[in-house]
Amino acid sequence: MLVLLLPMLWQDTTRLDAGAALARALERAPVVAAVDARTRAADALRRDAARLRNPQLGVAAENLGMQRQVTGKDGLAGTEGQITLQTVLPLGGDLGAARRTGAAHLAVAQSDGAATLAGFSGQLLAAMAAHDMGHDLLAEAMAESAALDRLATSLTARVADGRSPAGEGARVRTEAVMVASQLARRRADLAAADAQLAVALGLAPETPLRISMPASCIAPSPNGMAVDAQRAAARRTLAEALVDQAAARRVPDLIPQVGFRRTAGFSGVLVGLAFDLPLFSSGSASLASARAEADAAKAEVALAEQESTAAIASARRTMQELDAAGVRYAAGWEADLAQAVTAAEARWREGQGTLAELFDARRARLAALEEHATWRGRRVATRLALARAVGQPLTTALLLEDCPGAPR
Repeated sequence: MLVLLLPMLWQDTTRLDAGAALARALERAPVVAAVDARTRAADALRRDAARLRNPQLGVAAENLGMQRQVTGKDGLAGTEGQITLQTVLPLGGDLGAARRTGAAHLAVAQSDGAATLAGFSGQLLAAMAAHDMGHDLLAEAMAESAALDRLATSLTARVADGRSPAGEGARVRTEAVMVASQLARRRADLAAADAQLAVALGLAPETPLRISMPASCIAPSPNGMAVDAQRAAARRTLAEALVDQAAARRVPDLIPQVGFRRTAGFSGVLVGLAFDLPLFSSGSASLASARAEADAAKAEVALAEQESTAAIASARRTMQELDAAGVRYAAGWEADLAQAVTAAEARWREGQGTLAELFDARRARLAALEEHATWRGRRVATRLALARAVGQPLTTALLLEDCPGAPR
C-alpha cells in the first residue's frame, strides 16, 4: 500500500529550488513589507523637511456693531481692521540642518532595513540548509527503522521455529520499537520546521515541502561596508545632523509681517517684525544633549568596527577548524559506515558476534551521519556569518561547499 501511495505523495509535494524559495519568501514576507513602508515614510519626511514653512494670513475686523459710536460712520465705512501676511525667516541655518536631518533619517531607515533583510535572509538560508540535511537524515533513519523491522520479523519467525533464543527476538523487537519512536520524534520535529518554512514561503503550513540546493555555485563579491557597520555610521550621521539642527535653533528666527490696515476711515500699509527673546531658554541644554548623543553614536561606530573585526576573525578561525575536520570525511567515509554495519551483522549471523555489537554498529552509523550533518550545518552558519561580517550579499550560493567567491 505504501508503495502505491508514494507516487501520490511525490506529486503533492511542493518542490522548489533554493533560489526560487528565497525569492518567493522575500516577496511575501511581512518584515520586507514593513521595511519598505518605513523607508517610504522616512523618504516622505525627508521631502517635507526640505520645504520652507507656510506663510500665515491674518484677517481682523473691529468695531462690529459699534461703527457709529467709534468712527461716526455706519456699515463697512465705519469698520476698522487689518489684513496681514507673515512668515518665518530662519537665520541660523535651520532649513539646511532640517534637510540634512531628513536625509540622515532616510539613511538610517535604509540601513536598518538592510540589516533586517540580511538577518531575515540568513535565517531563511539556514532553515533551508537544515531542511535539506534534515530530510537526508530522515531518509537514513527510515531505512534504519525498516531494516530493524525486517530483522525483528525474521528473528521472530526463527524463534517460533526454535532456531533462535526467545531472548534475541525480544531484544530485536525492543530495539525496533525504540528506533521507531526516535524516528517519529525526528519526523515530528522536521514537520514542525517545514511548517514554519512553508509559511515563510507563503504556503499553507501543512504543505509537503522539498527544497533542493541551488545549481549555481558563484557567490557575489562583497559590495562594501557590512550592514551593521553601515547602520552605526548612518546613526552617527543622523546624530551629527541633529547637533546642527539644535545649534541652528539657538539663533532667533525673524518673523516679518506686511499688511493693510484701516482705522478711523483711513487705510494704510502695515509693516512689522517679530522675533523670539531667549529669556527663559537659549537652547544650550538641547545642544549639549545633541552633542552627547553624537558622542555616543561615534562610540557605537567604534564598537561596531570592533565587533565586525572580532566576528570576521572568529568565523575564519571556525572555518579553519571545520575544514581540518572535513578532511576526515573522505570519499570512502560513507562506504566505511555501511561496511562496519555489514561486518557486524555478518559476525552476528555467523555466531561470532552479539546483538549488542550489531546494534552498537547501527547506532554508531546513525550517530556518525548526524555528526556529519551537524558539521555541514555549522559550515553553512559560519559562511553566512562571515559573509554578513565582510559585507557580502547572502545568497543561496553560500549553501554549497567550495563555491567560487565564497568568503574564506
